[in-house]
Amino acid sequence: MPPGQRLLRAVALAVVLSVLIPSLKGYWGGDEPAQSKEAMKMVKLNPPFELTSALPGLQKELKDLDKVDTNIPGVFAIEIESGKYVEFNGNRPYSAASLIKVPILISFLRNCDLKKCSMDDELEVTDTVKTSGSGFLQWRKSGTKYTARRTAELMMIYSDNTATNMLIDHLGGKEKLNKNFRVWGLKNTKINNYLVDIEGTNITSPYDLVYLLGRVDHGELISEGNREFMYEIMEKCRNRSMLPQGLGPGAKIVHKTGTLGKVLGDAGIVTTAEGKRYAVAIQVERKRNDRRANALIREWSELIYNAYEHPRHIVSSRQRDSELRSN
Repeated sequence: MPPGQRLLRAVALAVVLSVLIPSLKGYWGGDEPAQSKEAMKMVKLNPPFELTSALPGLQKELKDLDKVDTNIPGVFAIEIESGKYVEFNGNRPYSAASLIKVPILISFLRNCDLKKCSMDDELEVTDTVKTSGSGFLQWRKSGTKYTARRTAELMMIYSDNTATNMLIDHLGGKEKLNKNFRVWGLKNTKINNYLVDIEGTNITSPYDLVYLLGRVDHGELISEGNREFMYEIMEKCRNRSMLPQGLGPGAKIVHKTGTLGKVLGDAGIVTTAEGKRYAVAIQVERKRNDRRANALIREWSELIYNAYEHPRHIVSSRQRDSELRSN
């Protein structure tokens, strides 16, 4: 080739590589594919479960139990195998309270899988991360160190707020985590403040929580080994006052609770005594410290459990339409 044509080809090749290399680097080496803000907003991920049929009969029973005017409850639950689901205010953003610790834990475990951090990393208790509320790390001397594994355990089992702040910092801060949440497909989940978030500015929704648990259970986002670790520590959650109270004998649950004066919540995956599995999240905005919200979550949990454990009691939208046509 004449020198002029060789120069033009080299320039064209350089332009192409300047466009491709950053995106390939983001795809191969980063946490998520490199995308513009506009492209991220357009990302639409398929749910990890198929919504086969709604359960209007169950929804009506749930609504009928809500007799407190100052409660604003929301729920999303789905039987993982069948896809039968119930929803009420499922996509309404609520103050997350300690439920925000679920996506934080998954961010940590994902970073471990990507070799960006390790379970054996040492995290330090500092004056900056110490906070009030749940957990005992707030009373530890500044400079005390814990492994990242132990910090994650304290965050989930004892809902330790100081441990949570230690992990947020270790993972790169609030905005880094929020970016991950958006890319994962969470529309109503965001960390606005470090814990303890007394004002309830951190948000999530029942659907977001079930969707995220569904993706993990489906084998996405984190490795099988880290999923087992996640379920192991969530099974040890010390607060058993909400969803577990509605389950039948022999049932198991991996879950996380969240409590503030103005909001309550519980989210997890239940395995019934007969081996059926469903994911559920319930959140209730309430008059400050109104314990009738606790009772509502327990009652809703019992209704949902019995509906999935004894499906003859479930009337799906598809069944209802069929019955109306036959009559």
